[in-house]
Amino acid sequence: MPETISKEVARQLVLGRQGLWPGRRWQGRDGVEQAIKTSQLVQVDTISVVARNHDLALWSRVLDYREEWLNYWLYQERRFFEYGRVLMIYPLDEWPYWRTVMQRKNLWSRLDKHELPELVEMVRAKVAEAGPMASRDFKDRNRVSGGFNTVKDTSHALDHLWITGEFMVHSRRGFDRVYDLTEKLHPGEHAPEALPSDAATDAFLMDKVLRELSLATPAALSRRGVIMLRRALTPTECAGFLARLEQEGKAFKVKIEGLKDPYYYPAEAAPQLDALLKGQIPAGWEPLETDTRQEVNLLAPLDNVLWDRLRLKSLFDYDYMWEVYKPQPIRRWGYYTMPVLYGDKLVARLDPKLDRKSGRLTLQGFWLDDESLADDAVFGQALAAGLARFARFHRAIQVDTEVVSYPVLQGLLQDELK
Repeated sequence: MPETISKEVARQLVLGRQGLWPGRRWQGRDGVEQAIKTSQLVQVDTISVVARNHDLALWSRVLDYREEWLNYWLYQERRFFEYGRVLMIYPLDEWPYWRTVMQRKNLWSRLDKHELPELVEMVRAKVAEAGPMASRDFKDRNRVSGGFNTVKDTSHALDHLWITGEFMVHSRRGFDRVYDLTEKLHPGEHAPEALPSDAATDAFLMDKVLRELSLATPAALSRRGVIMLRRALTPTECAGFLARLEQEGKAFKVKIEGLKDPYYYPAEAAPQLDALLKGQIPAGWEPLETDTRQEVNLLAPLDNVLWDRLRLKSLFDYDYMWEVYKPQPIRRWGYYTMPVLYGDKLVARLDPKLDRKSGRLTLQGFWLDDESLADDAVFGQALAAGLARFARFHRAIQVDTEVVSYPVLQGLLQDELK
């Protein structure tokens, strides 16, 4: 096993195992299933300035992605489920481990301990009798604190039953969650006597985090892992876990040039890393069409690769922050800024907005992180190709790139997008 690897190889390993490099390698409805399983999870978000985060994340991985393909796997075949305060899509075959997590003192329940259990029982009974229900189906209810303002008391009860595993998301109405009993959607999956132990659950989820990250320090593992384990998780504990995996031959340690701390990668990534060190594309990674040198990819703001700012800065030398909750005067970039992937580097960022009525896609901001690309016609063509695909996905009939202030890039964009 290698003792040291370059940052370039590290980036390729991380991006490639997330399905983002060297290009889109999945296609069609089945490709969506493969993409989610390989990526380990996809974060869901409600904001729809352009497509929502989860759809953007899958669009960047699946050739000619369509939103209905995700809905098929979530709500028809039910191979995946939505869960968590940080709302993620996970494979259903992981459900037993998540049921163990859900039992941990109901830490994420929004119900106050003083609220009457009769409210929860009433909501449970109503859904059991009437079938799938959304919050809007409960009329004339008391309003209590919650969300960004107030919500109905029954919304808290629905949330409690979902976060503790008695309910699952049956479907979406608009983008509102519609809930049903877990025992109806997945008979047998609700039985608590079949749950894995806390230790087995922690081991499974920590391994899952390592497979998602592909390269992780103990600190990075703890930052990501705390979301899934729903308990305090220190770098020291993660260091012990990674050391045990290394002793068992399930993970390997490697240094990355220019970085102080050692990183760990899962044993399943060893053949892929070996191929990359030889300058080869690992088996199964061949792009179906263009690669990211021929056509840039635009990454969803909450993409798995971007989530940990500290790791992103270390491996990609790229400083990124999602600024949707920042007041406009103090934003450094834009409201819905998306990083631009070119080759294995993040070289720029742009802030798109879609007017669905007119079909107009507008770039509200564009920033080059690598200024040497300002006069690079090859990059300009790749940028134009990536924006053209982005526009087609959004069914945009006009693309406004006036904000791009670099003459060479602007000329190429106008030629491609006119």
